[in-house]
Parts: sequence; C-alpha cells; structure tokens
Amino acid sequence: MRFGTDGIRGRWPEEPLTPAVASALGTVLAARFGPRLAVVRDTRETGPEILAAVARGRGVQVQDFGVLPTPAVSVMVAEGLADAGLAITASHNPWQDNGLKVVGPRGTKLEPSEESALESELEAALGSSVGPGGPGVERHDEGRAIYQSAVLEALPGGAWLKGYRIAVDCAHGAAVETAPEILSRLGAEVVSLGCAPDGRNINVERGAVSPEALAQAVVDQGCKAGLALDGDGDRCVLVAGSGRVLDGDGLLLLLADGPGLVGTVMCNQALAEALSSRGMALVRTGVGDRLVARELARRGWWVGGEPSGHVLLSDGLPTGDGLLTGLRVLAGGMDLEARLVGWRPHAQASATVRVRTRPPLETLEPLQEALALVKGRAVVRYSGTEPKLRLQVEAPEAAQADRELACLLAAVQESGLGES
Repeated sequence: MRFGTDGIRGRWPEEPLTPAVASALGTVLAARFGPRLAVVRDTRETGPEILAAVARGRGVQVQDFGVLPTPAVSVMVAEGLADAGLAITASHNPWQDNGLKVVGPRGTKLEPSEESALESELEAALGSSVGPGGPGVERHDEGRAIYQSAVLEALPGGAWLKGYRIAVDCAHGAAVETAPEILSRLGAEVVSLGCAPDGRNINVERGAVSPEALAQAVVDQGCKAGLALDGDGDRCVLVAGSGRVLDGDGLLLLLADGPGLVGTVMCNQALAEALSSRGMALVRTGVGDRLVARELARRGWWVGGEPSGHVLLSDGLPTGDGLLTGLRVLAGGMDLEARLVGWRPHAQASATVRVRTRPPLETLEPLQEALALVKGRAVVRYSGTEPKLRLQVEAPEAAQADRELACLLAAVQESGLGES
C-alpha cells in the first residue's frame, strides 16, 4: 500500500516514492481526470526532480505553479485551470522525505474509495507509464496572485490588521513568499521567520512543529500574535502576545461555530465538554483531514479539524490552509488568551515508536490487555505518513496519563512491535 493518510510519502528516490511511481501517478491521473495536472511544491531540493518524473507520465500535461502552499493547488483546480492537482511535499517531515498529495476535479482531497481505485490503477501502470507526456511542463507565474486573492476573499475586507505587529514563521517552506505578503496586504507590520529556504532546512527548528523560536520572537518584537505554518502551509499553530503557544484544541474552540464541530479521535475530551457547555457537539472521525472533510460535508457544518492545526472551513478554500486558519481566528479577536479564559485541556501523554511492520493492533495480545486497564482515554494508531506507531493517553491529571502511557509502551515492547 503506497497511499497513507495524506498521499504517498517517503525518501526520494526509494520505495514507495520512486521515479517510476511518480511517472505512473502522472499517467493514471491524466487517464482518470484529464491531461491538465496542476502541480505545486514546497522548497525541498528534490521537488524539481519529482516534478520532472511526474511530467514523464503518459498523456499528462503538467501545469507548474511553482513553490506555493499545498492548498494553492486546490484553488487552481477549483478555478478550472487544471483537471486535477498534485502537491509535491512531505509537509512537516524532514527535508530528506518528500511526497505526492492528490486533489480531485473539485479541488478537494480524494475519498478513500477513490484513492483505493487510484492505487490499483497506479500499480497496474508501473512499468509501462513513461511516455511523451503531452507538450511537457508549462510554467505558470500567475498562481501566487490567484492563491493570495482566494485567501483574502475568505477574510474580512480592508486593512484590519493595521496597527498590529504580527509574526509569521514559514518553516523555510512553501509559504515563504505568500504568507508575509498577505499579512502586509491586511495592514500588519510583519515580523518574518523561517523565510530563507536552502532546500534542506525546511521545518528545521522552525514552523508549526517547532514554534519555540516564534514564541520568543513574539515577545522580543512586541507582537500582538504569531502564526507558525508547517512546511507545506496547510497547518497553523498560534502564539498569543504573551508568547504562549496555543494548543490545537484551543484553536478549534476559538473557531467553533454553528451546531457543532468535526474533529478526530485525537481531539481532547475537554474540547467536547467546552463545546457541550455552549450547546454544540463534537463529532470525532479517524485521523486525516479528508475524513474530517467528508463528515463536515455530510452534516453541513462549518468548521472541522485536527488538533495538529489542520483546519477545514466550509466557506474557506477547498482544502485546509494554515494562514487562513490563523487569520480567521485573529479576526474573531486579537486577545487570544482572554478568549480562552477558563479553558483547560485534560492532561495528555504521548509517545512514538518506530516500527518495521504493521500487524493489526487487535492481534497484539499484550497491548490489548494493557489497553483494557487504561482508565483514561487512549488512542493507539499507526502513522499514515511515517513508519511509526503513535500512542496517546488522556486523563484528568498528568501523573495518571504518564503512568498509563508507560504501561502501554511496555506492552508494545512485549508485543515485539518496536524496532530493536
């Protein structure tokens, strides 16, 4: 199985992300959706090589929009500039990794059934997918302006950030040009971090996975708030003016509106309780924004997301956008801490174990026995993007969460699952 929770991801040019796979994917996307394939990429040095491999697919006509956030490709497709879209990125992963994220004809992520069919077609195409590739790669320079306009149209009009100093950390990634420009157009005095990509420094001590530098900059530069994006720009972590890094569940609480919010199994139980006190519901899905998107559409609700900072807005872009997420929060009030007075998430303890194989968790007897003894709320799952097992335990107090996580980790080792 090549597709994880968000496309194909690996270390180029090794399995599962090889030149043959990239070309075969270009072939099957052209055959399934049409020849015009919009492509954006992040700043990893392997991006141009992968784009060239995709363009060697039979019948594909690559529309290259350059370095742009992943949600930009959904905008290009939704605007009718291509039949489908592809983002070349490994998101928050280290620079050595890269990946291929697919969006369909509506500019949205594929349904699991569509992705399963695509994967079968991909395997069938391997070995016979390289062809003339249509007219080759057509470069488009207008993509940045189109994407920026789409973000601004989903926000309040005018220079509503005028008079505010706002820090943004772009993780040396895909949003290095677009995010500071959008903030400036909204009137902000911008303090930029993580905006000097060199092909190998993406996500290194910067961005949503490492917001500490942004938190310090917010304090040192007297900023009203800070926004940290991940390597492909679809995820946001917010920092209050005091330098406090907001947890992802708190961010979702600030955005919640309407009858309820769609989250994932990773959402804190305190979020469910806070929403309930407001007469709103929390509906959980499995991990992955496409699952959130499907449930959001089914219910006709307005906001869904994951505590990692991936958020979907029904009146936003076709896929989640980190900068838009952060700005929509700020549009509701700049004093983030005042808006979260009384918010206290339950304690969580988490760990990650590298694995070589992925046996069904229900077949691991020691782990199942340990899970039965957990009094808090436990989530154990394989990562959809990396060879890892993720464990999280939530409890009213930290000591209980730590103790129960330790028991689960011991059971994982007893099951022989972790790498030696």
